[in-house]
Amino acid sequence: MPFPILSALRIRCGALAAASCLLATSALAGSPRASHIYPGGAQRGGEMEVTCTGTNLEDARTLLFDEPGSFESQVLTADKGKFTAKIKVAPDARLGEHTLRIITASGIADVRTFYVTPFPMVAEADSKVRPKPVQHIELNTTVYGHTPDDAVAKYDVDLKKGQRLSVEVIGLRLHTQTPYDPFLAITKADGTPVIAVDDTGFSRQDPVASILAPEDGKYIISVRDTTNAGPGVCAYLMNIGTFARPLAVYPAGGPAGETVKVKLIGDASGPIEQSVKLPEKADDSFDLYTVNQDQPTPQPNEMRVSYFPNVLETEPNNDIAHATVVAQEFPVALNGIIDEKDDVDYFKFKVKKDQQFDFTVFARRLGSPLDSVIDIYNEKGGKIGTNDDAGGPDSYLRWKAPADGEYCVAVHDQLYRGGPNYVYRLEVTAVEPKLTAWLPEMTINQNQDRRAITVPKGNRYASLVRIKRADVAGDVQLEPVALPPGITASVPTVDKSVDTVPVVFEAAPDAAIAAKDFDMVARLVEPPKDVKVISQVDHLVDVMEYNNQRPFYVIHQHLLPAAVTEEIPVKISLVQPKVPLLQTGSMNLKVVAERKNDFKGPITIGLLYSPTGIGTAGLQQIKEGENEGTVAVSANGNAPLQKWKVCIVGSADFGKGPVWFSTQLVDLEVAAPLVGGKLVRTYVDQGDTTTMTVKLDQKIPFEGKAKLSLLGLPPNTTADEQEITKDDTEVKFNIKAEKTTPAGQHKQLFCQFTLQKDGEQLTSTFAQGGILRVDKATVAKNDAAPVAPAETAKK
Repeated sequence: MPFPILSALRIRCGALAAASCLLATSALAGSPRASHIYPGGAQRGGEMEVTCTGTNLEDARTLLFDEPGSFESQVLTADKGKFTAKIKVAPDARLGEHTLRIITASGIADVRTFYVTPFPMVAEADSKVRPKPVQHIELNTTVYGHTPDDAVAKYDVDLKKGQRLSVEVIGLRLHTQTPYDPFLAITKADGTPVIAVDDTGFSRQDPVASILAPEDGKYIISVRDTTNAGPGVCAYLMNIGTFARPLAVYPAGGPAGETVKVKLIGDASGPIEQSVKLPEKADDSFDLYTVNQDQPTPQPNEMRVSYFPNVLETEPNNDIAHATVVAQEFPVALNGIIDEKDDVDYFKFKVKKDQQFDFTVFARRLGSPLDSVIDIYNEKGGKIGTNDDAGGPDSYLRWKAPADGEYCVAVHDQLYRGGPNYVYRLEVTAVEPKLTAWLPEMTINQNQDRRAITVPKGNRYASLVRIKRADVAGDVQLEPVALPPGITASVPTVDKSVDTVPVVFEAAPDAAIAAKDFDMVARLVEPPKDVKVISQVDHLVDVMEYNNQRPFYVIHQHLLPAAVTEEIPVKISLVQPKVPLLQTGSMNLKVVAERKNDFKGPITIGLLYSPTGIGTAGLQQIKEGENEGTVAVSANGNAPLQKWKVCIVGSADFGKGPVWFSTQLVDLEVAAPLVGGKLVRTYVDQGDTTTMTVKLDQKIPFEGKAKLSLLGLPPNTTADEQEITKDDTEVKFNIKAEKTTPAGQHKQLFCQFTLQKDGEQLTSTFAQGGILRVDKATVAKNDAAPVAPAETAKK
């Protein structure tokens, strides 16, 4: 069964290929969504026709891949829910996983995975017979097909005794919303089991297996959903051949620019030793392919490349007394294998008092099954620090040395499991200030919805950008770098009190239709002296998500997607407010629509970003045929007194689904209320009248006359509106209660202040919790000694 905690991590730092094409369409499709691409791969140096399914894809124009020059694509046919395309893969394309996005005339679709194989692609044979007959294939082939419900796909190959057979299934990583969990089995021709695999640390819910044939003969490879009730399309790719299939690499990383001797672990033939020249720059996820074998490995193992040396464990190191000594000063990478049950690896190091370090484990993220726990011990063996998980199975701990001395760090599995592929890399580094930027999730359980920048020609598109400050504080300035030609951005400063801002992107009317990735650089407005603050984009994309469970497969992207899309027949603008929004007050933001080409449809509008202390009534609408609308906003009593940048986003259906756009940014200033006060409690009989006094607290002088309203009255009760000036100290409201006014104490009364200034309204509320007691009329008539309302109020 699928295990959500085993979310995969895949990091790609390279820029996406730029894509451009001429777009001509009479009716734009809505914001595109992509669910599947079938088949989800192609042979290196070959061509493959694929079918892309989803929604709003009828104006699909091209595919945007993660590596320039490795792919060419051509859309062949297009319909609303799907289209076909031809993909040509370069002869030198990198093997393994790639990502792509569908580019339409109206937007950028979801990230989907696509795999490059070294082998010919063979489709599963069509058959109405159940169970499906076994299909013979040659070794070193990639097959593809579907196993929905209880379907089982079977293939047979011929092997000689001792010949290696490796099988890789790619299933879950090709899907979204419907979790396909493949199960792999290899048997002899007579059905004798050889191996069965469900999940692995190397590829999570997608199984892999490697065997040596115990005898000459045919061997049958079967794939199905592990539940025998596969949901959805259940599409798979399966690499079948004589290639090596190691499950782990040790050490799991090394210093940039150096040649490192590694051991590849888990292949049926035994450990494979290999030397690898690491790149000159650090890499979170360096692809290592097994070489010197008869066939290339279709999927690589992952390594870390860092700017500091390795320390390899020296066995035995299962206790403090025999801990591996770390002679180097930090930063270093501690490498080891929890190779058996109950194994614990210890490393001994010396530090000075108050030195602070980050201890970060890389295991599950690199394909190891280890669920790490790290512990730190002092010289006497006392545990002084520990961590199990840090948002995932890999451990992280920030630790500060309490005194000069010698300490130990220990690594073990959370359940004290172990095995030859339980590899880990523990990086110990100094604390580094960092600013991280990304586009936050906009729709719950739809991680990829509206998380790409799609700007219509001559129009605007707004997105939230979120930052994380690690070991730094202060205002942050964001700078989009290398946007598609013709796109500019209006970017507010990220105030030190918040982590999110709205950014408005605008495309020139003559901007060329194009799509590419861009960077978002974050800088402190007042950077610290002599300290480098790292900036990076870390945009997490849930490739395989399912309802409200944790995602099954996640990709980290270090660049953000943007595109210039086809012109749309409406543009909206936000009128700059002339007055501030008062604490405890509200205002209507006015939106003006400029319509073109006889477009008269309704436009949904809403505030994209609500600054601290500011709320909104939600989505509103500019009605069909109308050109103006409003969005109500309000500020609570603790809203910070400052200016914010805000914008309104809109969406409209131009015939084939919603398309998103936005206004420009405007200033929204929050100011203190001009008047406060307190209501004096009083009573009234049903069917009678009374007065209620408000004692005013004039805070800020104002010109002219303002209006005061008494709100929160019980049903069937009214009070006359009153006028005040800056010199008034109290006001009396005349209250009339009908005979049907509910009797009892009513404690929700308050005052609303309204002042006209520069043609707009300033409003605020105060005196919350005012009390009006309503007595039944029969009680009042039988009252032998009635007391004046004013005296009652005093009592």
